[in-house]
Amino acid sequence: MSLNPRRIEHSMPDLSPAAASGICMNQCGAMCCRGPLVLRLSQDEVRDFEAHAVSLGVAVRITQAPEQGGWLRFLDHPGEHCPMLDDATSACRIYQHRPQHCRDFPQRPTPGCLISGWKDETESGREQG
Repeated sequence: MSLNPRRIEHSMPDLSPAAASGICMNQCGAMCCRGPLVLRLSQDEVRDFEAHAVSLGVAVRITQAPEQGGWLRFLDHPGEHCPMLDDATSACRIYQHRPQHCRDFPQRPTPGCLISGWKDETESGREQG
């Protein structure tokens, strides 16, 4: 899970990284790291991701991209989530070394993600009504 400071400033101005992690782990269960999503990695990130996987004893399936770098599908991994996500806590096991794509999330309102500024129809209806 990553926190794009510009996006947080826009959607939740006083949110600290620790508070954001709490929201991700406790409220949405790190939904940005689960399901039919693809994580793109630069060539350096592929190498680093694989090294972290080895040190954690985690199997990863990374597809090399022709233009260098690679990608991994969460659905290809046990639990159908990012292999670096801890099943028990929904915490990122490589948070300090997470890929740039993760650091830049969220880039736009994402359904169910409070940090992204998403508001569901129920919440919007309450605000207007």
